[in-house]
Amino acid sequence: MPKIGDVEYPSLKGQVSAEEWSARVQLAALCRLVPMMGWDDLSNQLVSCRTGKDFLFIPSGVLFEEMTASCLLKVNIDGEVISDSPFKVTPNVWHPMRAVFEVRPDANTVIHTHDDYIAAVAANKHGLLPISQPAALIIAAGLSYHTYEGAETYAERIPGLRRDLGSSNYTLFLRNHGVVTVAPSIDAAFMLHHLARKACRIQVMSGVNSGAEVTHIPSEVVASFPIELLRASVGDGSNNAWPGLLRKLYRDDPSFQD
Repeated sequence: MPKIGDVEYPSLKGQVSAEEWSARVQLAALCRLVPMMGWDDLSNQLVSCRTGKDFLFIPSGVLFEEMTASCLLKVNIDGEVISDSPFKVTPNVWHPMRAVFEVRPDANTVIHTHDDYIAAVAANKHGLLPISQPAALIIAAGLSYHTYEGAETYAERIPGLRRDLGSSNYTLFLRNHGVVTVAPSIDAAFMLHHLARKACRIQVMSGVNSGAEVTHIPSEVVASFPIELLRASVGDGSNNAWPGLLRKLYRDDPSFQD
């Protein structure tokens, strides 16, 4: 029986549908990649994905580097745990996920992090500037901003998050806080967050936030980015890094698939 710390939990391999098990393995892989990519803030980041009419979500008190396919919890739209597990969900942390899933049927995966580079750019009054190709991709794919109103882990914050995310944006920068990434698949969510983080890192390193003069990609060029490039960049195609990242995880520590 798998074990995290002193907590034993049942393996769900062969106990759930093939579709759910595949989603569990993929989401656990995403969790392991969060610290590997330097996006983590202890356990204060959130990931979730749809599975049928319900959702897979992270258990409280488990670091992302410890996450496995079987320890992920199945919850309903209200954040109530409906799978048999010794792990629990902190109820209020589900609110940002619910804010998205309830109104965005195209959103099959949601990532929320406090990445330092993204938080720095989100706090800048000019936001993300089109000074790099990753930035242009994020802007072209759909980027919006949410003014900080306090922690988003309260039910009363849900309407504001929904309003500012909109009906088609992939990325929502949370001013003075972090980011919410929305995508049709787990690998697409990873790639979108990676692009957002890379764009923000380039912007911070450029010195533009401190007044350095930089060149901007013209708005008409950003608007003309071919949809094929966007699709390939977010994983809707064969030209993406996800399979290689899974192979790396298998080599380094295959326990994520337990």
